[in-house]
Amino acid sequence: MQDFKDYNPKLDRNAQIISLLSSNIEVWKKVSKFQSAFDKLKSNQEKLLNLNGLIRKDSSPIEKDKNDRRKELEEITMTVVRILQNFAHDKQKIKLQQRLYYITPEYVQKYSDTELLTVSKKMWVTANKYGEYEQTFIKKINSALHPTNLNSTNEFQKEFGLSPDMIKNLEKAILNFITAMHPLNEEIEKMEKLVLKMEKINKKTQRLITNKIDRLVCKFENDNPGFYNEYIDLKEHFYKKIKDVLIEETALPELLGDENQMIQDDPKSKK
Repeated sequence: MQDFKDYNPKLDRNAQIISLLSSNIEVWKKVSKFQSAFDKLKSNQEKLLNLNGLIRKDSSPIEKDKNDRRKELEEITMTVVRILQNFAHDKQKIKLQQRLYYITPEYVQKYSDTELLTVSKKMWVTANKYGEYEQTFIKKINSALHPTNLNSTNEFQKEFGLSPDMIKNLEKAILNFITAMHPLNEEIEKMEKLVLKMEKINKKTQRLITNKIDRLVCKFENDNPGFYNEYIDLKEHFYKKIKDVLIEETALPELLGDENQMIQDDPKSKK
């Protein structure tokens, strides 16, 4: 499963601000706009916490099943590839050798899921083409009817060891992998939608803190400097912490810009 952005530092910041404001409610409770902003902050925080829990839900069983099916497909594909490589070399089939040259275990492991499926299907088609396995069932019937005259095993199978069962196993592995991909892809798509929703609420929360709560706190700089300074110190601590996390994660420039803008908008920075 892909890694999603870590919102925990911002959730922690919101929780600390809510805690600080709650413990100082007697200071600001008479300011109606403050109460409205505080209620909105708590509501947004609750939504963010719920979404974060859904995003962090353990999807390892689904992912493990898909990875197991992929490994199985890689192994069966490479078994068929090696036989086809020997066949192409012995029969001097230059074009086939060129097509198979770069299909190695190392390359196969680096393929995307779509690329792996494409290569596996091509190997299935190639093996059927040269092995003539579409005739296998007919040959088996004739062999059963006239055991002394026909042999159901063709030359390709005798000489290079690629049996019809191997082709069936490759076909089964391809289908199993596709089946295992769907639940994981659906889960990822679901998570991506939740992340977009969470990002929207997070941005609204940032604007709420910067454009409303910060400015309301500024009104208490002279009347209640203890509350004011405690709030500003808390904000500075978390701005630095969030910025450090973004840098460590090689965040996108616009995200850094959002945080830098918030620091510039900090009430203490305007003193």
